[in-house]
Amino acid sequence: MARVVKEEEYAAKRKEILDVARQLVFSKGYGQMSIQDILDALKISKGAFYHYFDSKPALLDGLLEVMIAEGEAVLTPVATDPELGAIEKFTRYFNVAGRFKTERKEFLLALLRVWYADGNAIVRQKQQTLAVDHVAPLVATMIRQGVEEGVFTVRHPEQTAKVIMALAVSVGDAWATLLLAPEPPPDAEQQIVNSVAAYSEAVERVLGAPPGSLPLMNDELVKEWLPTVGEKV
Repeated sequence: MARVVKEEEYAAKRKEILDVARQLVFSKGYGQMSIQDILDALKISKGAFYHYFDSKPALLDGLLEVMIAEGEAVLTPVATDPELGAIEKFTRYFNVAGRFKTERKEFLLALLRVWYADGNAIVRQKQQTLAVDHVAPLVATMIRQGVEEGVFTVRHPEQTAKVIMALAVSVGDAWATLLLAPEPPPDAEQQIVNSVAAYSEAVERVLGAPPGSLPLMNDELVKEWLPTVGEKV
């Protein structure tokens, strides 16, 4: 029992540090946020902080892991909803994912410069792999359902799910390049719209779904991101 209590206390304190760090990312930006800011906010010692995170990059890992877990929590009910057909489920799943990210847009934008800096390529790859590992099983569940319903023609659902997620990572990289560009191209907004359309078409072909059946991000969500193109991130 004592061990369980200690584990709960550890998890609670770690969450408290992450909650404060996320607030500081909003208010100051990740680059400007220091470990000392966290120590001052929580009235803890540097030794206490390093008991939970051995560095500022480790803190970033923790923030992203929390967001992945939060995303998984809102996406799992969609992927496992017994009332939805596979095509409706797929569309709703990706729109929920898009809304989830849009609601955290300011936080994501605050981290983009750090995450996509040349020196953080390994960190970015690690986090992308972690996200794919968490999400791909849910996508595979929907693919298997689509095969059973006869609306998808896929022989290897698990591997196909990873292909779909790899495509999503590629689209995310393209968006980040546009958002971080000091002088975005004049057709940046159209590039974003086109990338969403191309992704939807690619997923339909990979799954063998009817053309036009899987609009994977609605126009309203896309429009919410367009004003950020060219802004200082």
